Amino acid sequence: MDDAARTTSRRSDVDRLIADLDAASPVRRDAAVARLRVIGARALPRLAAFITSATTPAARTLAIGALDGIDDRQACEIALTTLDASDAGVVIAALGVLRPWVTKESGTRLLEAITAIAVDRAREARIRLAAIDALSDLPEPLLRPIREQAPPPEAGGPPLDNPVAAREWVEAHGRQATLATLHDTVTRFRESEERAETSRAREEWMRARGVAHRLLAERGSRLAMYDARETFSATAVPLPPGFLDAVALVGDGSCLEPLARAWSAAHDAAWRAQLTATALQIIARAKLGGRSAVVKAIRANWAGFI
Repeated sequence: MDDAARTTSRRSDVDRLIADLDAASPVRRDAAVARLRVIGARALPRLAAFITSATTPAARTLAIGALDGIDDRQACEIALTTLDASDAGVVIAALGVLRPWVTKESGTRLLEAITAIAVDRAREARIRLAAIDALSDLPEPLLRPIREQAPPPEAGGPPLDNPVAAREWVEAHGRQATLATLHDTVTRFRESEERAETSRAREEWMRARGVAHRLLAERGSRLAMYDARETFSATAVPLPPGFLDAVALVGDGSCLEPLARAWSAAHDAAWRAQLTATALQIIARAKLGGRSAVVKAIRANWAGFI
């Protein structure tokens, strides 16, 4: 087969996968998204054309989702053009694609575009929360004033006078709660923990906070990851399992140093092993090789951790 024939064949493969984004079968749709991500940059021109064409919002959302993880600037540019879409699902998918690019850009174009959405009260609350989530890898002092403008959580949240009852509320209702409510829950539980008069009460509030962290992470949200990093950095004792679950699911390279600090301060061998295992899981998921600056720094400053 000559080069022209190979090019035609590859284009046909991409076109067939893109057509499957509109398929009735969810299995075919999910498989198409996965294969397009593997194909990567070569699929971008056809995906861009499909996203801007008159397709259903559901198919456009899947096509945008296929951009996620493709390490090519064009993927970022394609997602950026869809932030003004009328369909909330399309915008939320685009914000998810843009999240890893925010800290990579040398300027502030993405930061400004996403911040404008986060503070726009005319936008749906779920879109604004997705925008704040897309900025969650930024330094906390930069993110805090934006996050303070987040949409208010719905009424009827967890009780704040009993940590056990609060945890049970989150376990029972957290999967149906909005991301805003779960994020607000993390903040309020931490405040209650700091005010608690006994170590037992502090432990129970922390346990409840860990459950909220895990539920946020299970939904792919990094809204409260700043809180998890701060908690790991400050602890010398094992944390409730929800904290490790959360960083294992959505943590990135910025979580490695807090995990290393917790490992260094710990005396419990099992806990230290769990911290190392979680760090290695993050490294594998984020594809951070041994030459990565963050991995080099961790190995230089905390020998034996990873």
